[in-house]
Amino acid sequence: MDFRKRIITAFALLTLFTIIAFGLQVYIEGETMAVTGEATPLPLAQSVITLAGADFLYGPQDWRPYAVPLSLNTLPGTPEGHEWYFCFVLLNDTPYGGNPALFRRQAVSVNYTFENLAGTAAFYPYGTTTLPVTSRTSRQDGYGSSGYTVTGTAPAGDAAPKAAPLERSNLVRVRLANTKGLGPDEIAAGTIDLWFPSEGGGQDALHLTTDLDKRKGEIVTGAPASGQFYVTHTGGSRLNLVCLLIAVDRPQPDTFCLRLETQPAEAAW
Repeated sequence: MDFRKRIITAFALLTLFTIIAFGLQVYIEGETMAVTGEATPLPLAQSVITLAGADFLYGPQDWRPYAVPLSLNTLPGTPEGHEWYFCFVLLNDTPYGGNPALFRRQAVSVNYTFENLAGTAAFYPYGTTTLPVTSRTSRQDGYGSSGYTVTGTAPAGDAAPKAAPLERSNLVRVRLANTKGLGPDEIAAGTIDLWFPSEGGGQDALHLTTDLDKRKGEIVTGAPASGQFYVTHTGGSRLNLVCLLIAVDRPQPDTFCLRLETQPAEAAW
């Protein structure tokens, strides 16, 4: 009898823990998200985002964050040694590719329009999980790699005086470019932490594709100035936020503009 009571008690505690954990996850991972950085609450992420050349806060450098920095020059048309300026943009939804009994399977649709783009622009996805808090990104090269580049014809702008290279580390704090008005000179005060505790972990979980039948992503080069792609996820655990790293290989002119519009896209995987 005592053994049976212990089993019942253990089962009840496990059920209670599962309910609490599930409730916490749903609370954190609402369809419209906000992030706290530097102890400052941010406004909700927008579904329509407009960026200027001054929003590229990082670089010049030829790598992006990971446990071991990933080269930005592995996609076709990106020569070795090229250096880039980039920014991070928080999206207002997350893709999900796990158990359909828990959440609907979906991608995030990104519609973009460049005006007066100088050189090449490239997109890369990042995300973070909860319980534990670690980061996810796309594979940079080899089997399962994905990426998306656009090439413009505008003349390059002057040097980017607000940009500075990131520190090489498996834990980096990056400032978001699409939450305005919270800091000096209208630079966002909101930040997120990207943490990759070990090489090989967290990569090949997020993908970029133009075709939802290709949920593991694809490499697209020479895309038009206006178009659409999707962010997909095959990493299993739920994501509490997703952002895009947008890289350009030269300073942008004062007339540069990038408009992004994001929304969930239901997938039938």
